[in-house]
Amino acid sequence: MKWYLDFGHGGKDPGAIGPTNLKESDVALKIGMIIKENLENALEKVITTREDDKYYSLDYRTKKANNENCDYFISIHLNSATNSSAKGCEVWLYNENSKLKNLANNLCNNLSTKMDTPNRGVKYSKNLSVLKNTKMPALLIEIDFISNKEVENNLRNDNHLKNIADTISSTLLSFVNKSIVEDKVFYRVCIGSFSNKDNAVNLKNEAICKGFKDTHIYTT
Repeated sequence: MKWYLDFGHGGKDPGAIGPTNLKESDVALKIGMIIKENLENALEKVITTREDDKYYSLDYRTKKANNENCDYFISIHLNSATNSSAKGCEVWLYNENSKLKNLANNLCNNLSTKMDTPNRGVKYSKNLSVLKNTKMPALLIEIDFISNKEVENNLRNDNHLKNIADTISSTLLSFVNKSIVEDKVFYRVCIGSFSNKDNAVNLKNEAICKGFKDTHIYTT
């Protein structure tokens, strides 16, 4: 699958700002980049709007996703409210016929459980640009309320951000019958040891001819 990961806001548009000035754009980027890594480790293709603190228009985001012929569009955001006690995760879809309805429900349930925050459920809007103008199934995740001081404080913790990103990643991968790949361990195979370098070179070349491109000679 090819996923389009849209990290909300950026650059001159910081998005929502928490009580102690934490920016939605920074948090969305940090969480999003971990999701990107998790998906790529599971051999999924990933296209992103941005990978640093730059501004891109809503039109740019949807056009890029459409031009890349992505299968799914996932937008990462933090919510905000004038009520400083507001908490909870929610996921937005274009309408009730979305092919991502089950995924949206699973994201709400899993994030609510993992973060111990209220599940505000799946909501619908035909006015959100990233849902309205994408050719592929799209959803927008509001992870929690950055306007809540307790939530904002948690969002400053890298371990908390990783837990959020891993929860989103595992839910997305489960949707396509995959799972998160744990830390990679590489195993090196040796097929010969020679005192004569020419013999080592000959064996290396033979291995390359048989398709083993990652072949090297080491001295001990």
